[in-house]
Amino acid sequence: MGRLCFGTYAKIVQKSIKEPNGQKRVAELLLGLITDNEDVTNQEGEPFVVTDKLASDLFNCKINMRKKIKEASSSQTIINAAHDYFEDVVMPEIMPEMIQDMIAELAELISSDDTVPQDKKDEFLQFANPSSLHVFLSVLFLYVIKKENKLSKESPAPLNNKMPSILNDVKKLKELIEKIHPEQPALITPPGQIESHEMVYVRELLAAYADAEGLDELPKESLESFPKYAKDFKRRRKDYYAAESIRRGARDVFGETTPDQFDVLKEETYDGIIDVYENEYPHGLARLKGVMSQAALIRVDKCVYSQIPNWIGASEKKGVCHILVNDGKLRGWVDTDE
Repeated sequence: MGRLCFGTYAKIVQKSIKEPNGQKRVAELLLGLITDNEDVTNQEGEPFVVTDKLASDLFNCKINMRKKIKEASSSQTIINAAHDYFEDVVMPEIMPEMIQDMIAELAELISSDDTVPQDKKDEFLQFANPSSLHVFLSVLFLYVIKKENKLSKESPAPLNNKMPSILNDVKKLKELIEKIHPEQPALITPPGQIESHEMVYVRELLAAYADAEGLDELPKESLESFPKYAKDFKRRRKDYYAAESIRRGARDVFGETTPDQFDVLKEETYDGIIDVYENEYPHGLARLKGVMSQAALIRVDKCVYSQIPNWIGASEKKGVCHILVNDGKLRGWVDTDE
């Protein structure tokens, strides 16, 4: 039986990181989600830093994760930032040719750990594909960071000589599934100019950025003065067009269906995010990030598209949220009742 903890997780990720990929650098890369967003100190009250010894002890399961790191990982700030951090900071450090092996190895580790509840396994494994890799890694990270990391005498040894054959079986299964099911519709690249069908959700995105800055408005032309918002805006449009690619491409594959499966996808997404959407937030951007984090995690099993490998991932579900804004089902991100 495998054992899912920070050490085993980090070692698998390490093998896919571009050089230099020593334990200290990989630990800094992963823990940066927390140390970059929260003020974490050591026992002496000084800023937390990753040393060579600390990284080695964590990777080799000799010690547990520092208590203050565990505590900080539960903050809403960290939870909301996790997906974007892994997409923007961790993903560029991963070698593309190693992605499938990393996913397969992590999936087997999750499946083989009897201490992980089955519902948690199902939650993690729904993201075990390249299109949702940043979500897969981030939700796993937030889970393992809280688990016991120190290897006790009773703890099982990690998987060893069985791993190559297991990984080979997983690859063969994925290849078989891909032969049976249709390919994902061609991804539409966001055009340089904002299209007419984008106007509503784009307006609400700009309103969310303005709200976070305490401004009455923030025109699109001013985004370049706010690099973090320009980057966020680009990512949100990518998500919107990921969902649009499914909406348009599915018609070519399936034709007209009753009920319309994209409508089912929208309803499933709405039901999964509405409670988070209606929470109280300091500004519209916080609501946007909270909802997008939730959208990436929800299951949309009633939609037939979700049963086809690589069709519905985190980006597509986030994009559906923008379509819900376009439709008026979500009334934007800024609380106008404030």
